[in-house]
Amino acid sequence: MLIHEAAVCTNTTKKAIEYYCRKGLLNPAYSENGYRVFSDKDVEDLKKISLLRSLGVSVEDIRSLLHGDDSTVLQRVLDEQARDLQRRKEQNDLLRELAASMDWDAVHCKITAIESRESVMERLMKAFPGFWGKSLSLHFRPFLMEPVQTKEQENAYHEVCEYLDSVQMEIPEELEQYMNDLDTQDAQDVSLQTNNALSDAVSDPESWLNDNREMIDQYLALQKTPEYRNSPAARLMDFLKTFNQEQGYNTIFIPAMRRLSPAYDAYILKLQKADQIFSQHYGQ
Repeated sequence: MLIHEAAVCTNTTKKAIEYYCRKGLLNPAYSENGYRVFSDKDVEDLKKISLLRSLGVSVEDIRSLLHGDDSTVLQRVLDEQARDLQRRKEQNDLLRELAASMDWDAVHCKITAIESRESVMERLMKAFPGFWGKSLSLHFRPFLMEPVQTKEQENAYHEVCEYLDSVQMEIPEELEQYMNDLDTQDAQDVSLQTNNALSDAVSDPESWLNDNREMIDQYLALQKTPEYRNSPAARLMDFLKTFNQEQGYNTIFIPAMRRLSPAYDAYILKLQKADQIFSQHYGQ
């Protein structure tokens, strides 16, 4: 069919179709007299493009969706839109605060903190793939709410950014599918629950151990089984442990985060104390 027929069939405009063609999203054939001829597949692609554009998906992401793994790209788009919505909400909250107080300095300080935090979050997502990057972002976000106020914090912020810009985690091929399977909303909910449980354990380790002793015993027993040791989960944990030791995560990134965020430094001190208590009970 010709362009005007394709426009009617897909409830879009000739101008929009011409734009999609210029961007390489559509590549219709040409007839002998020079008219573009849209095949059934072109029309189906056009319907997808129109839907995705109405959902706010970028041209580059649409190109990936038309020629790649739909579920992976869509999950990334969802994550990006969620972060954009959160950032917009924070901006609106600060606008309301400014309107009420007219305290320009205070609001400027808060928006600078948000920009610094989001810069670290975006770098984390780029440096660490899929589910792991999201888990790290979820873990570190609460510790990056305060503004950078001292020279030491400023230096630490730049060190964090430089580390994340330079490091790149390459997941072994045999673990790629496992990581992709983890990258679901259910897995993200589990990650959030794990972070909350860890926070509870750090806050009051003795009580947490007493309340969760049966679960801990079962987990430690599971770790000793051949089934677990040969599982993708165990291999991933071994890979992450080696990566953290060899790629400066433990020696560069974590110390810089502690200098950047007093809240994170306090958390690490509590975590170390909780680890000592755990070792006293379980000897490991």
